[in-house]
Amino acid sequence: MKIFIDANLLIYLNTIKTPEWRKIYENFYLNLLLDYKAYIDVLVLDELLYISKKKYNAPYNITIEFIETIILPYLEILPLNEKEYHKATQILKTYNIKPSNALHAAAMLTNKIAKIASENKEYDKIKEIKRIWL
Repeated sequence: MKIFIDANLLIYLNTIKTPEWRKIYENFYLNLLLDYKAYIDVLVLDELLYISKKKYNAPYNITIEFIETIILPYLEILPLNEKEYHKATQILKTYNIKPSNALHAAAMLTNKIAKIASENKEYDKIKEIKRIWL
């Protein structure tokens, strides 16, 4: 089975320092990797880099190391191209969600991925997608 990992989980894994919370997110991530083939798109990496720096003041080199050691060996990066753009515009018109979320959903649906690990409830609007969270 396949699952898409949203940026929020990866941001928490990259930035949370409280041991109790860190363990919760790490266990959630590891269980996802055990139960599913996991995917992201390059926009997830953009969000991870940007929000980790802007909101949590994580230096780029720390986040890049996190990406290269904790994400890239275990998750596959899906393409975002014209096909995903057209699917995203349909999703935007139908569900009125954020454009970045529509692009993630488009990448998922064009690659036959029906589950997403995300705290973002916008995905609950999309009937073809099931959201999983803590």
